[in-house]
Amino acid sequence: MPARITACYPEQPAMESFLFDDSLYKLGRSQGCDVVLSHPSVSRQHATLDQHQGVWQVHDSLSANGLRVNGKKVTDVALRANDIITVGEIDCLFEVKTAEQIEAINAHNQWRVEQSRKSFNKIAQQSLSKALDEQLFSLLNLTGTQRGLVMLGTKPESLSVCAVKGMSEDDFNNKSFEGSVGAMRRALSQSAPVIAMDTQLDKHLSSRESIQRKKIAALACIPLITDNNLIGVVYVDSHEANKVLTELDLEILNLIAKQIKINSEAIVLQNKISAILDDMPEQVLAKKQILKSQVPLAVH
Repeated sequence: MPARITACYPEQPAMESFLFDDSLYKLGRSQGCDVVLSHPSVSRQHATLDQHQGVWQVHDSLSANGLRVNGKKVTDVALRANDIITVGEIDCLFEVKTAEQIEAINAHNQWRVEQSRKSFNKIAQQSLSKALDEQLFSLLNLTGTQRGLVMLGTKPESLSVCAVKGMSEDDFNNKSFEGSVGAMRRALSQSAPVIAMDTQLDKHLSSRESIQRKKIAALACIPLITDNNLIGVVYVDSHEANKVLTELDLEILNLIAKQIKINSEAIVLQNKISAILDDMPEQVLAKKQILKSQVPLAVH
């Protein structure tokens, strides 16, 4: 029957390996061994494990610190379920497992890692998105503007909406965008805020279709820059004819924009973490998969 050997280190996580029928496995400190035991008390090629007539056996390979099974020094011995093999100073639990049990263990380990990744992503995304929504809502309330959005991305052409209030996020092209694309483009190209108290008098914005069609009276657009790199933009506007953005409004706008930038940086970082976590199950379980291929028994 197949088996599992779990190496228990004194100051690092245990490592488990699966052993399959009619195979021979080398145990040792060398990276060329089938079961690598990274500890100075372990010889480069310390011992071998093989199966003979359905019985697993362990053999000392003339190691420096010897081999013990259940505390007794041995050179060659047949193993029983739940024996403790001590290789140098590393205790290894030997367990007999069916092929179905090993498959179930592998599947469960994969599920555990995937669930932990999903849990992290879900919690992180919900928390960061909620914070972004709350920051944008606060910005609109405190500045007296009616509409706003936060878009994230590293390039102007690849910005995507992450929070929106008072407008539609279905389309953000020149014709259907509920705000001012011109203000955004200007803020992004100059890497500087664009503030318009009366858009009809602003020579750069007054001719914009979105300004005329949507009757935008005042707007503010602030690019989010970190380490000289664009990560997004904050946009708010008002269609009230008598709305002006005061010095206090601008101070509030800058303060909350800084908070949004910090939150946006966290979202960008979380996206990078998510990308790493997408590969995590394969990375975590890789060492367990190596021993799935059978190693032919040596001919004596």
